Amino acid sequence: MTSTPNFLVGEDRPCCLWWISALISLISLACSVNLTLAYPLCTSMEAPAPISQTLEFCSAPEYKAQGCCDTREDTAIRKAFEIMEINDVHCATVVQQILCAQCDAFSATLFGHSTQEVRNVPFLCVASSKSNLTTSTGKSYCQDVWEACANVPMKHSIFSPVLSSGGAPAPNSSYRGNLAVSNGSLSSIFQSREQFCSVAGPSVAAGDEFCFDGAPFVPPPPPSNFSFPEDICIEKVGEDVYLNLVPFPDGSNRVAISNQDGTVWIGTLDGPGKPLVYNVSQPFLDISDRVTNENELGFLGFAFHPDFKENGRFFVSYNCDKQKFADCGGTCACNKQTNCNPSDLRQGELGGDGGNDPCRYSSIIAEYTVNSSGNPSSSPLEAEVAYPLEVRRIFTMALPYTTHHAGGLLFGPLDKYLYFMIGDGGNTGDPFNFAQNKKSLLGKILRLDVDNIPSALEISEQNLWGEYSIPRDNPFLRSSSSQPEIWALGLRNPWRCTFDSQYPTYLFCGDVGQERVEEVNLISRGGNYGWRIYEGNYSYTPPLSPGGNTSASSVQTIFPVLEYQHSSINPQSGSSAITGGYVSYSREDACLYGKYVFADLFGTMFVGAETPKFSGNFQSSQVNYLCSSTSPLDCSSNSSSASLQEILSFAVDNSNHLYILSSNGVYRVVHPRNCNIVCNQVLPALSPVSSPSPLNASSPTSGAASPAPPPRDSGTSKQRASYHLTLIRILTAAVMSFILHDS
Repeated sequence: MTSTPNFLVGEDRPCCLWWISALISLISLACSVNLTLAYPLCTSMEAPAPISQTLEFCSAPEYKAQGCCDTREDTAIRKAFEIMEINDVHCATVVQQILCAQCDAFSATLFGHSTQEVRNVPFLCVASSKSNLTTSTGKSYCQDVWEACANVPMKHSIFSPVLSSGGAPAPNSSYRGNLAVSNGSLSSIFQSREQFCSVAGPSVAAGDEFCFDGAPFVPPPPPSNFSFPEDICIEKVGEDVYLNLVPFPDGSNRVAISNQDGTVWIGTLDGPGKPLVYNVSQPFLDISDRVTNENELGFLGFAFHPDFKENGRFFVSYNCDKQKFADCGGTCACNKQTNCNPSDLRQGELGGDGGNDPCRYSSIIAEYTVNSSGNPSSSPLEAEVAYPLEVRRIFTMALPYTTHHAGGLLFGPLDKYLYFMIGDGGNTGDPFNFAQNKKSLLGKILRLDVDNIPSALEISEQNLWGEYSIPRDNPFLRSSSSQPEIWALGLRNPWRCTFDSQYPTYLFCGDVGQERVEEVNLISRGGNYGWRIYEGNYSYTPPLSPGGNTSASSVQTIFPVLEYQHSSINPQSGSSAITGGYVSYSREDACLYGKYVFADLFGTMFVGAETPKFSGNFQSSQVNYLCSSTSPLDCSSNSSSASLQEILSFAVDNSNHLYILSSNGVYRVVHPRNCNIVCNQVLPALSPVSSPSPLNASSPTSGAASPAPPPRDSGTSKQRASYHLTLIRILTAAVMSFILHDS
């Protein structure tokens, strides 16, 4: 972040056994598939990309120009098609189209991943959808599929598993008996065309325009009546300065608040019109003696473990000085492996902030707990004070400079892994090119498993930076030229990243720019976000390059979904630094609901949105903030506008109220009427809790509320998930057919 004093900114048995063996083997790989996605995105969690080879089977030019298949996957899809042995030309054409939808740039949405469903076929467009008048028969695409394949036998049909995978109700009470004698045709599996299309049709959650109509998907345009609010209403609830406000994991009105010095308190927030209350003399945790709080150094991140109510674990990230604490000395991020010589940091333009002691300051992740032998029977949720000593050192890395450390901590809501945001290490233009160097952890988002702790010998053998293990589906796990901890790269200083709480396949990150642009990125598995090749959408030329350069043609850059110019914030000085925010689901302000709220450090606030959802089309607008007439603390500055000074961070509580953490205190977004603001939008109805599907209790019904997170991944996949899922779908159908016929 820019420098701001004190703030951061077969038929026979052997064949059957082979299929079963192959199925078990592939399932062990596919179990590692995680659903942390961005849009447009592939089912593999990776961003779509152009390929240089020719796709022979899925040959639509769109799939080559920007898609999700390479030649290996194209071959796998063709083989999956061939073993179905479809003799009808019309039906074969339709099935080929459906199989090749896996190559679509929007396959994550088409196959239901964006709404946390996993289907064997994409959502097929039905009568009410965009394809109603574009098919060959003038009917919907789903109806076309039925008419083409209703009576055509298919071995290992891709449509029979769609019932359980898609979570639709069984066709009739004798479903399993029907499947045993099914020849794979649609009419042998489904009762009628209507029943088939009710199962295969679009997701209510995604909207009926997000469906497959036989051709590469084109997202719908933004709605013509979409608008952003011009003003939001806020009230002041706290006077002090904090970098983190985290809801206590018991669903109550309690929150953990922490400052840059290294002190954490547990407070209460009783809702609009009530101030933040806590006992300043009774901190939950105080490690301020260990924390170096200078400029962009300090206590930066705080996260409760997802199972805190059972295990009492929580994690913090901070910076400390090895001259004061020996255990703060770690391996320097500037090293031979990263084309950096620590001696270069002692002087000149490359000089660091440690003087004659390069890499003096470190970035730390430490585990703490509320459990102690003195009170073994109490619940972690009853704890008022944490155990004061560190339980485990998760991560220690010495830093070349004292800037660009990010330091945010998040647990993935679906995978329960710890995400750690870390900047490029500092200095103008990332001179050692750390952000693009996959042997460096700087300028990256890391993804760590803090539940499976390796032995000291394993830590040493694997060259880990502390007590954690590597998730088995991390994108660079088996690459000798990359650090396996990396989830995404090419970031300058990702200051505040958050998951969308209703669509946790979205991970938004605000990334601080160098001289022109501030950006918001939507993070995907293995994604490269361009720094220092690009600053936002602009090419960037660094003034110094002792670490070498990375050419734009050698990487597949993912550009920001939102950005703004420095000159639009401070035309004279050009100073700017983004503060990443949250997608608001506060029911206080309907005009903010579902929109991403973020800001610039120097006080300008923005509202962004994807319109329509899942389309990849983002836009944003500047928004004013006004003081509530019922604010519990004075928030005005001789006018109706609030005086936030510097906006350091955002937060939400257990009731989804949205907070702004500023250098002038803590503010809560409240109902527009408290500021005489008119909002004509209507809040969506609260979703009812859905019942489990009668066919598969673990599968959500189409368009139902989001299911529970999937189990922890345990596979060893390094291939793309779409390849595995293609084969698994076919193998699953084959094994079911063999077993049922043999029984």
